Amino acid sequence: MNPRIDVLLPTFQPNSAHLTEALQSLRMQEFQDWHAMIHDDCSPKSEAKAIVEPFLNDPRLTFAASNQKLGIGRNWNVCIEKTSAPFIAFLFQDDVWSTEYLKNAVNILEHHPNVGFVSLRHEYRSEGDIRNFPLYEAVQSFKEKNISAGLHRGRELLRFWIDHELHPNIIGEPSFVVMRRETMRKAGPFLEDMPQFLDTEYWQRLLLISDCTVLNEKNYGVFRVHPKGASAVHQEMGTGLFDRLRCFECLIPALQGDDRAAAIRARNRAVAHMVEKFFTRVQSGKRASPQGSSMLVRFCLRHPILIGKSILKQIFY
Repeated sequence: MNPRIDVLLPTFQPNSAHLTEALQSLRMQEFQDWHAMIHDDCSPKSEAKAIVEPFLNDPRLTFAASNQKLGIGRNWNVCIEKTSAPFIAFLFQDDVWSTEYLKNAVNILEHHPNVGFVSLRHEYRSEGDIRNFPLYEAVQSFKEKNISAGLHRGRELLRFWIDHELHPNIIGEPSFVVMRRETMRKAGPFLEDMPQFLDTEYWQRLLLISDCTVLNEKNYGVFRVHPKGASAVHQEMGTGLFDRLRCFECLIPALQGDDRAAAIRARNRAVAHMVEKFFTRVQSGKRASPQGSSMLVRFCLRHPILIGKSILKQIFY
């Protein structure tokens, strides 16, 4: 009999204690009709396989590894391609679920066919020297203030998000979003060449075609923030500086009328903020990765006045 939900664990150079805790939280779920696909992205020395080996006596868990480095987005997509259950949940190697996480999310999806995905509140836990941890606390505060519990019409929530320049990530990290496979099929795969905001870009696609339910009456797990985590590394390297612009450029063609006009206005404001952020990084001596800059160059050629005004403002004010 096929499981109701596939739990996808894409791994790369996992911390043994973190991944073990993630897997333990999966096995302790009150909802037990799941299958887990652990797919490692070519970690050296087969370290991921050694960590998960004690769990593989459970026939619901399977392990596979790529022969070459896929990158984050491709590894996510491979996990999806290798599974078939009607619902999908990502569980990242550093994160932990509460025992009722799957039960509550699956219950929503089974009883509300118009809901394409469920977003669940979670705790951010800082480990080590994380200079940008206040940003995570600000995200939580924003969501508590602006995003109510219960059903949200996809287009309405998307418009709210657009008006706030797609900032912050009001849906959440993939470890705390449970999705309907059919909705994901319609949305298409994750972008494989976007370094940081590939989840934000994907959530906007889901909101275009489906409604969502927010469960925020309690924390349903822990998102661990630490210096070797992907988010912290991107922050330090300056990768993803231009990802928000690309999110808008992907979204705007799918919109019409007032929503499209609002997205263009929000994009223009976001461009000014991205230019400001770029200058701030450079002036402080931090690196600014060129990843995604080719897209920025094309945008500059199409909108030279907008870019010029943003740059001049940073130089003279």
